[in-house]
Amino acid sequence: MRDALTSPASAANPLHSRTSIGDGKRRLRVRRATLLAQVFTGAGMFHLCEPTVRSVCRVVRQLVAELLSLSSDRVLRRRHSRRAAAHVRQIAMYVCHVALQMTFADIGTAFGRDRTTVAHACNVVEDRRDDQAFDDFVATVERITLTVFGTTGMTEHE
Repeated sequence: MRDALTSPASAANPLHSRTSIGDGKRRLRVRRATLLAQVFTGAGMFHLCEPTVRSVCRVVRQLVAELLSLSSDRVLRRRHSRRAAAHVRQIAMYVCHVALQMTFADIGTAFGRDRTTVAHACNVVEDRRDDQAFDDFVATVERITLTVFGTTGMTEHE
């Protein structure tokens, strides 16, 4: 039987030996088993984990877009569609900050914007809340968002 150091594979690469390959495979099997044990609970159900800030912001933005499309019957032209997209993003940023207590920096990173843009969006939405219909809409989005993501460790907005 050939020694591991004299095999053709180890001649090309002196760090390559049979023991390190076996140890590596064993470590991978243990790591895989550990990860599977952490991911699966019960009868093959995935364990619920904390959502990322980016995924939460994406869901809130989609929620606002869907609710606005349900409440609006206007056909959007190109200029109006860009404005509507910015409007949806501003409301979503506001809801993430007020209802979910996220920081401007985290929200800005999640939306691909700067924290000052998030602050501006919150000011714009707050100024528009004087309109009763808009205030009802934003309050509805806040309630739905808090229902979806729960209120653990968060304070509700009046």
